[in-house]
Amino acid sequence: MFTVRVEPEGKSRLDGAERGLIRSRAKLAYETVKDGNLPEGFAELSQRITAAEGARGAARVDPPEQEVAIDSSGGFTLAFRPQLQSEIQNASMSLAANLAIADTLLAHRTGLFRVMPEPDERSIWRLRHSAKALGLTWPKNETLEQFERSLDSWNPGHAAFQAAVRRAGPGASYAPYQEGVVPWHSAMGATYAHATAPLRRLADRYVIEATLEIVSGGAISPEIQAAFQKLPAVMAKAEAKSGQIDRAVLDLAEAVTLDGREGERFEAVVTDEDERGARIQLCDPAVISRIDGKGAVPGDRIAVQLASVDVPHRQIAFQRVN
Repeated sequence: MFTVRVEPEGKSRLDGAERGLIRSRAKLAYETVKDGNLPEGFAELSQRITAAEGARGAARVDPPEQEVAIDSSGGFTLAFRPQLQSEIQNASMSLAANLAIADTLLAHRTGLFRVMPEPDERSIWRLRHSAKALGLTWPKNETLEQFERSLDSWNPGHAAFQAAVRRAGPGASYAPYQEGVVPWHSAMGATYAHATAPLRRLADRYVIEATLEIVSGGAISPEIQAAFQKLPAVMAKAEAKSGQIDRAVLDLAEAVTLDGREGERFEAVVTDEDERGARIQLCDPAVISRIDGKGAVPGDRIAVQLASVDVPHRQIAFQRVN
């Protein structure tokens, strides 16, 4: 159990850590919880954390979940399920703890941190074309972080762009403490660690043990210090597998959504080009694919025709039409 103090301006610090046995009596769920079920001040806690993110220029992206829904004709379509307010408040509580724990580890010159570089110019360029494809107006003088704050997850176009941001990002990784290096997570705008999901993330278990040892006044055990050096590679392999599964699920969803629409024309915007061809994003539905890149210029609005759909192999193919 972590005791975290959150100041009025949103800064969090670790006041204590101890082992405990938790029994869930209310058994609350995101979909059914009421404000009256939660401790007094819980909403204020979330507001403080959100305000602090804005003050430090954080660009944390929690896009809606993409899911396959049945439309009015009985067919399938891609839809987005935005985060519920209860999920956002719970994420704020976890974020406050993770930031406080990261500061504690850094102060004691140890730990395993979550790090992420700033998006490169190519990623920003591609996202601007994605925004155009979705009919969104992204002012030239606004940064990605500023534009993200204007989005509403309940708007399907905004939700699709938030999902595109997650796919286009440089990706986060883990890094052990290094003397003279301040670990940095660009999306959080802070030094950040993972500690609040030990049931699904191996790395969190070692971070928790190190935090307990620090709070109790003891030295970090050699076993944990050694684990911090090995975990980045282990977690990278796990996340690569997770990413493959996520991509496969999304590819399947797109194939199911377009199944039976072969020969149909769609409007699309070219978002990028490389040796594999041109990447396109359909204006509706929010599907990303590739075409032959000949004559395609990023930013072009073009017409494409769905050539084939292979649901079992999760593949779709488009061709450009005049």
